[in-house]
Amino acid sequence: MNMKLKWGSAARLRRGAVILGVVGLTAGGAVMTAGSALAANGSQPGNLTLNPASGAATLQPTWSTSTACPAGNQGSAVVVEFNTDGTLASRISNVVNSPTAPITNATLLGSVAALLGSTNLPASGGTVEWAVGCFTQSAGTGTVVYVQSTFVTLTAAGQYSTSATGPVLTATSTALTAPTTAAVGATVPLSASVTAGTAFPAGTVQFTVNGSNLGTPVAVNTGNVSAPAATSTTFSATGTQTIGAQFIPTASTTFSGSNASAQIAVQPAGTQTAGTEPISVTVPQSGSLTVTVATGTVTLTPASPATTPDETAAGSLQNVTVSDTRNFVPGWAVSGQESNFTGSGTAAGSTISGNALGWTPTNTQPLTGNAVLGSAVAPVGGNAGSTGPGLGSTAAVLAQAHAGNGFGTNVFSANLLLDIPPSALAGPYAGSLTVTYVVSNP
Repeated sequence: MNMKLKWGSAARLRRGAVILGVVGLTAGGAVMTAGSALAANGSQPGNLTLNPASGAATLQPTWSTSTACPAGNQGSAVVVEFNTDGTLASRISNVVNSPTAPITNATLLGSVAALLGSTNLPASGGTVEWAVGCFTQSAGTGTVVYVQSTFVTLTAAGQYSTSATGPVLTATSTALTAPTTAAVGATVPLSASVTAGTAFPAGTVQFTVNGSNLGTPVAVNTGNVSAPAATSTTFSATGTQTIGAQFIPTASTTFSGSNASAQIAVQPAGTQTAGTEPISVTVPQSGSLTVTVATGTVTLTPASPATTPDETAAGSLQNVTVSDTRNFVPGWAVSGQESNFTGSGTAAGSTISGNALGWTPTNTQPLTGNAVLGSAVAPVGGNAGSTGPGLGSTAAVLAQAHAGNGFGTNVFSANLLLDIPPSALAGPYAGSLTVTYVVSNP
């Protein structure tokens, strides 16, 4: 018997939808991007806990882990804390040797407030990450990996809390302006500007020379108005000097920190050098994601000779074209879900479950942008290999590209297989398969 699949529509929250079977239908989706999250160094967020988990910052909680250190790094373990920009701040606990099992009620080296004083948190508070460093050797030596972690938030009122997930932060960008050459003993002006898209977040900039702080932090921006941080320095010897600028936001639970660096070639006094003028540019986000489906109706053709115990029918999904021209590559995913098949004519009153349909995703041209095909989904039925779960109960991935991938154009299809139950009356049946897509994919 011929089984015709007529494709209908279905709404999906926060998804664009492309409906098969409508001539010339093209689906476009709004671009959605997630904010930058606090830098995560630990590979197991939430597996480091404090007791108590929250309270006055004057407390000195104990710490425990829900997992052991990974094999190969079970020489010793110690808790470390990171700055708001993800750089390492300091060790904050006693060393636990041989962490081959979860650690329970180990000690910290001081109160929460005292320990956080070693980070770059401003007086207004903010969030940093604490993580367990698992070492290959005892006494906190050897090669380290950061595993169990938690995020610690300090308020201006002196209270702390912990969470398995860090706050979602708006990314910032720091631009450092410095001359490329300077003479020994000459005053060298330095400035740094900070932006977050169209915003100008307030905070301070710590200038550095060869990794050492240059004076105290300098204020940058105020009232969402651009106001670069500025300072100056001199050099007493010739050679290449590395200048750094680290932005520390006042609203550390809203904006992320950022860094910039530059090099200055210091020459002997009296050396004539040509003037330089720095040039910078910010490339805006652009492009779009479009998903289109080739027109037409898919007709499933019964196997010949018939299979047993259940008859089967097969066909091919109409081409689904995904074109991603976004220069910030948030990734995407395309999925499909089948409705129940409804009989008509001599099959009126009979239905076939959408789970009786399975597919094997395919690509009709070489994949681009590191896109990957979804897994094959077997139909539900009485035949060998018809082990389910089928396409009816849950949407299945046709193809996807994770964040950082997916740029370019890909064309996908799928080999369809319907396992027809013996109870299905002879006659025509129609169902609908809805293709949905998401415009970002972690």
